[in-house]
Amino acid sequence: MRLTLRSRIWRARWPIYCEVAFVALLDLVYEVIRALVAPGGQGVNASLVHAHDIAHLEATLGANVETPVQRITDAIAGGRFATTWYYTLAYTTLFVGFLFGVWVWRRQNYAFVRNWFVMSQAIALVVVWRYPSAPPRLAASGHIDTTRHALTLGGALGWFQQLRNQYAAMPSLHIGLSFLYALALVWLCASWGRWRQVWWVLPLWMAWVTMATANHYLLDGIAGVLTVLVALAITHKLTARDVPRPWQRCRPDQ
Repeated sequence: MRLTLRSRIWRARWPIYCEVAFVALLDLVYEVIRALVAPGGQGVNASLVHAHDIAHLEATLGANVETPVQRITDAIAGGRFATTWYYTLAYTTLFVGFLFGVWVWRRQNYAFVRNWFVMSQAIALVVVWRYPSAPPRLAASGHIDTTRHALTLGGALGWFQQLRNQYAAMPSLHIGLSFLYALALVWLCASWGRWRQVWWVLPLWMAWVTMATANHYLLDGIAGVLTVLVALAITHKLTARDVPRPWQRCRPDQ
């Protein structure tokens, strides 16, 4: 059956260099839109109010763990260094490594996983646009901003900081996408048996890192996980039935 261009894109039926260019373009569009919807003026004030509302809700629920997490991290030798640089470098490294690994080792499942990834970003953009929220480090909450200098990599990327949306903490895709990777890999690594559960370290560690560096509240991370689950449901609904899902066992010829 001859596939249309749209179908080839949706199913990732093309050479890897086309896929690399396509994913890079989508990520660029994501970053540009995220920057364009960054609030200004009264929008910044609203994002600070939203952050305080999140902190208040956490306190009401007894879930305001950001301060203890940061204190414990700082009390461990090398804790701040490890969390700061993991937050700084892991986001891009993880998504590139994850998508490349799925392409190489589980090619038949790649299209669904990539579309799920992109859908998660699209939903997050809508939330960021409609509900801008400041991270703890900007919300005058007493948390220490440990990544302020690391994110510029010694000043080499200082120009990029001007393009970042500083008020896009809700939802946290650092945590949400780490959850996506873990869930997908638990499905894809069925042959590992119990050992495949080790992938859950990814979102748990990222949740710790984001709170230790004052970049996200715990509820930001929970919202990130919900974003990914909603994206999974939508992607499953929209994707053709002959595209293998990561939880399905595939025939060798697929």
